[in-house]
Amino acid sequence: MGFRIRLRFPECRTLKDRRMRVQSLIQRAKRRHGFSAADLSDPLKSNYAEIGLAAVGRTESEIRTRVDLILEALDHGGETDVLGVEEIELGGEARP
Repeated sequence: MGFRIRLRFPECRTLKDRRMRVQSLIQRAKRRHGFSAADLSDPLKSNYAEIGLAAVGRTESEIRTRVDLILEALDHGGETDVLGVEEIELGGEARP
């Protein structure tokens, strides 16, 4: 399964700030939750990011639970607004 997460960082003023936060999120998704992850962001927007996640698991609900844990950690941080999450089906179609 794949996911695209759209994020806004209200406090980020520079691209370096955004990159640091995105890289931290990507590393956490990889280490703690077993996802493959990539930064899909527009390189010119300092307070907006898109992150792609992909994972395999025994069930779809297990993978969705792992994504929920990532999103929950973002909400508790208070420095990140989750603008949306799209689930990408195996056929390549996105689902909001």
